[in-house]
Amino acid sequence: MTDSTADAKALVTPPRTPGAAPAPKIVEVARKHGVSPFRQLREMVLLNRGRGRIAPHEYYSIGLYDPAISPQEKREYVGVLGSYDVNVHISPPKLTGPRFFVQDKVMYTALLHELGFAATRTQAVAQAARLFGRIPALASPAEIKDFLLHKAVYPVFAKPARGTGSFGSALLSGVEAGELVLGNGRRVSLDAFCDEILSDYPDGFLFQTALTQHPEMRALAGDAIGTVRVVTVRDQALPRPLYALWKLPSPRAMSDNFWQEGSMVAEIGDGGLLGRCRIGTGLDGRWIDEHPVSGRRFDSFRVPHFDAALDTASRAHALFPEFGVIGWDIAIGPDGPVIIEANDNPFHGLYQLAYGRGIRNPEFTPVFDRTAERSEAMYARKKELFEARNKAKRRNG
Repeated sequence: MTDSTADAKALVTPPRTPGAAPAPKIVEVARKHGVSPFRQLREMVLLNRGRGRIAPHEYYSIGLYDPAISPQEKREYVGVLGSYDVNVHISPPKLTGPRFFVQDKVMYTALLHELGFAATRTQAVAQAARLFGRIPALASPAEIKDFLLHKAVYPVFAKPARGTGSFGSALLSGVEAGELVLGNGRRVSLDAFCDEILSDYPDGFLFQTALTQHPEMRALAGDAIGTVRVVTVRDQALPRPLYALWKLPSPRAMSDNFWQEGSMVAEIGDGGLLGRCRIGTGLDGRWIDEHPVSGRRFDSFRVPHFDAALDTASRAHALFPEFGVIGWDIAIGPDGPVIIEANDNPFHGLYQLAYGRGIRNPEFTPVFDRTAERSEAMYARKKELFEARNKAKRRNG
């Protein structure tokens, strides 16, 4: 399939936010689960007003209409806004001054390399009003085209310099006859692609060396990188892992974000042993025992270098101890873990899908509270030191 028109988008675009649940879905839930429309509406209102701040469409995508989930368990779930509230509670903005730096994918991965961490390598950045030291800055469509034709080392993973969710990402395999060949086999106009980047992503667009997935993971899940999401918390002296899961890409996808149709998410237990795997959401979601393409079972698979991935995430978090929580996307390469991104606002909905329980569960809630207490103590200490220094300056005036 070839897309040659200038309006054909090459990059992954986010899905539209769903509106109110359509009547057929309400009827289907009532028929399949015996939950009346009135009860569905009542639960939606209560959960939306609760601390989980679950939007009506999230009530259905999470599957909270299921009568097998108790009212208490339903209150332990969070939506996108509720997930953000959890993160702000334990990682308050007043303490996390480096947040802007952590969100900068060019600068942060460069820092990781400098400090000895394995991380993605940026070949070039498309950005018209900024420089990046030794990393080439491409300021025009012509410069982007020249890079892709003559300088890029393929395969290349392309993504925005800011943002999450794999929105705007693409795996680039090379250029043939004036067309850019994407990792999923699709072809797009090279000129249109170069124009699209600078117009749609003015904050910068990265061209990074694509990673190779560990052969054992590739045998189960395919060539596309499926990162391990490790969420670390600072509820003690040094950060530690809270939970981990594996984001398995859809066989047709170029990245591993769960909102892409056919993508999967699996829980990871002690020692990297996979647990349950979820594909789809809501009425379309189900638990599966084996990969739909390779046929390999999940329950007998152990993620390679898993303990090293946990250690890498914890040590990287310790670079910025002000943060109470960070979500790490880590690729498992042939030689071990490689950090892809650090997320200062990790979406805990992935945990809920993979583990089938709310993030505000009895096990995690005390962790969040301890982390929040440490954050408040750290801020109070910083404030105390700042005021003492100012007092000393005035005294020595």
